[in-house]
Amino acid sequence: AVLPKLLPLSLSSFSDFLHNISFFSACTGCSSYHRKDTMSSSGSFMDKMKKVGKSMVDSGAKTMLKTDVVFLEREIKNRKMAFGVEVYDLMQQLEVDTGMPTAEKEAKIRLAFDTARKDIAVVQAKIECKKEEMSVLDAEAGTVSTMDNSSIPPSSGAVLTDDALSD
Repeated sequence: AVLPKLLPLSLSSFSDFLHNISFFSACTGCSSYHRKDTMSSSGSFMDKMKKVGKSMVDSGAKTMLKTDVVFLEREIKNRKMAFGVEVYDLMQQLEVDTGMPTAEKEAKIRLAFDTARKDIAVVQAKIECKKEEMSVLDAEAGTVSTMDNSSIPPSSGAVLTDDALSD
């Protein structure tokens, strides 16, 4: 059996090329190619190629997850800035409206804070999911994640304040 013509290769036939090349070897006696009877060397070559391919895919996925985390962190920052503007405008309006009771004014401010806190908690949960996905990729690759987990909120969903931390 002679080695089939493998060139020119298209990207779609690359796997066929790897498959075919692993089953043939050059014969030293007659300078032609013969089918191999054993698969030990081809098996290890294919395993290495699969590992390299998986490593590249996992690396790309991890980079994408890191980018997602950066965008989500920016979204949190933007929401906090919007909250500041919203509360400032609200307090300015409430300062002018002297007929409204203080309890009602506090309720409006509290509503703005609760809404912002809920929005931020949703984004933080997304960040936590992305970091968990990165940890899974690291575990599959046999490495340890270097992501800082100190910014992940507790799983109970409780928001810790500076006062609660200092107690």
